[in-house]
Amino acid sequence: MGMSNSQSFTRIERSELAHVAGGASQAELRQLAQQYCPATYERFQSARTITRPMAETCLNEAGLGMFKSRLDAYFPPRR
Repeated sequence: MGMSNSQSFTRIERSELAHVAGGASQAELRQLAQQYCPATYERFQSARTITRPMAETCLNEAGLGMFKSRLDAYFPPRR
């Protein structure tokens, strides 16, 4: 018989999300942008948060536009 996955899901409070390991912080992404796409960094450095369009602009500037599809893993498209 198959196992049910319902027991493996736990509700996470919003305040707990700051403690989730993995991924990159906004500060780390900004540091990378400053290094690899300085024009994009300069244009968006005062933005409160990084958005998918900003990330796409950076990838294009850095010559990495071919990786845009991987952004879906980080910024899922809205439906």
